[in-house]
Amino acid sequence: MFKTDPYRVYMYDTDAAGVVHHSQYIRYLEAGRIEYLRWLGIPYLTFQEQGIGFVPTTLTIQYRKPLRQDDAYCVTVAVESYKRASFTLRQTIVCNDVCYVMATVTLACVTEPDFTPVRLPERLLKVLAEASKTVV
Repeated sequence: MFKTDPYRVYMYDTDAAGVVHHSQYIRYLEAGRIEYLRWLGIPYLTFQEQGIGFVPTTLTIQYRKPLRQDDAYCVTVAVESYKRASFTLRQTIVCNDVCYVMATVTLACVTEPDFTPVRLPERLLKVLAEASKTVV
């Protein structure tokens, strides 16, 4: 399982109640996925330069506890499954070793800019296969 370096919650992430607005968590999760690909040795930009993108087709989020301004949090990422043209990741947002958000996201591989579905690149398939063996 991969864990990002800590991020910090800023005032612009919060709503009138002083907690992170629910929509911001989707951005936090995306940042975690981008860092995960970088950690695997295949940055997202590598795919974009080849005209390939990964678009969410399904996203399930369980909000357990709200983050607040100035909280330091990390995002975890683990491979749940993969197919020829998509993969599913399990993610959490953790603050002080407490899970605040749990999510599962399925990403489809597409060509950009027309968003036609395509097979996952072989290099990514190999990395996902290896990463899925180390799920904890």
